[in-house]
Amino acid sequence: CSKLGKSFGEEEGDDPDITSNPECLGAELLETLDKMAPTKEEELRLRDYTGDISKLGSAERFLKAVLDIPFAFKRVDAMLYRANFETEVNYLMKSFETLEVKVLL
Repeated sequence: CSKLGKSFGEEEGDDPDITSNPECLGAELLETLDKMAPTKEEELRLRDYTGDISKLGSAERFLKAVLDIPFAFKRVDAMLYRANFETEVNYLMKSFETLEVKVLL
């Protein structure tokens, strides 16, 4: 992302808003993050955890930090939708073209 930001004239240290450019993370990473979404019970346990954070595993620490971001996994879903949008539209357009040809025959 930083290379992308520099190509648009951003200064080093600027923090680009990745939600406005989901391609920055890539669909694969977004899919992985989406699959990591905790269940409601796991989310509650992590949010309510008040012990020493260093005693949590690295995955739990990561999820706890992500859960501090408002609507983090809903944002990931939205970014994944945007990242895949053009591919999905192209697929649908080709499918419609195929249907048109079949109907005309």
